[in-house]
Amino acid sequence: SGWERASAHYENAFGTLTPQAAGPLLDAAHVSAGRRVLDVATGPGPIAAAAAARGADVIGLDFSAAMIAEATRRHPAIVFREGDAEALPFDASSFDAVVMNFGLLHLARPDTAMAEAYRVLRGGGRYALTVWSPPEEAVGFGLVLAAVRECGNPDVPRPEGPPFFRFSDRAEFRRTLEHAGFTDVDVRTLTLT
Repeated sequence: SGWERASAHYENAFGTLTPQAAGPLLDAAHVSAGRRVLDVATGPGPIAAAAAARGADVIGLDFSAAMIAEATRRHPAIVFREGDAEALPFDASSFDAVVMNFGLLHLARPDTAMAEAYRVLRGGGRYALTVWSPPEEAVGFGLVLAAVRECGNPDVPRPEGPPFFRFSDRAEFRRTLEHAGFTDVDVRTLTLT
């Protein structure tokens, strides 16, 4: 329900930050004209739109109906569908590239989502995704977490899932991707403003 409400104000919260990763993310996935691309956890669709601008045949997927409605409103020429990152509603070997921009860390079973991305990729396909660096490097998160510790209660109930910064550990990120079947794993740090 939080993501249903978030669609109304996502632009004011992360709307200028997360799209900054679009270029490097799409470059890493070799997204270009004619490539079939799946953008998982598309939100309001900025990555799908950037892929379409490159001439890719793109589908944006999100589990939030409100996010899909917002993405469709913003980018009416792109196909957006509701769906689950942990059970992708596509046949095996359907895409040349799968991308996910800051979505993995919100999933209860990220390992399953990685395996699903691998399943829907064609041979030689590429998977590119972004996660946040640890709070000491992702300054914005460090500020928020410090404010919660100082002024709030960090021990509130949270949805089931792995630690939010699990994949900030490069070795853990690489190990999990390789366990899902991916090879030639490359982990890079991006600078966002």
